[in-house]
Amino acid sequence: MIATADITTVQTKTGKTIADFHIPKWFIEREPRVVELVLRSESMDDKERQYWFNLVDVMKTPQLEKFKGILEKERGKLDEIEQKYEKKPKLDPKVAAEQAEELAKKRAAQRMKLQAAEAAHEEAEQEAEDAILSELENL
Repeated sequence: MIATADITTVQTKTGKTIADFHIPKWFIEREPRVVELVLRSESMDDKERQYWFNLVDVMKTPQLEKFKGILEKERGKLDEIEQKYEKKPKLDPKVAAEQAEELAKKRAAQRMKLQAAEAAHEEAEQEAEDAILSELENL
């Protein structure tokens, strides 16, 4: 089972937090994981979240467990999909910075090489141009 985050920092996709909803205090204390799952649910909008928070006072334990199971299953499937289609592995910021620095060095070296080749090409063109002008003058 996934560890429960500090639910005071959890936000809905619209940016709302636990403070924006009317949730029974006993429910927050007894079922913080369910509160977190409701807040993070991608299948609910904020009105539906509040609707479910309103219902917890009348839900019986089996209903609450079934609701929790549905939310856990949704979260698990979303995490599974996210992992499956995630294109880049998450990197340690230090490793990412090192890779970015190395890439910048390679690009700088490539740029210098390209500038040198361009300068040599321009010099060769200038010499060819001068040779043609010289031949024209000798005619």
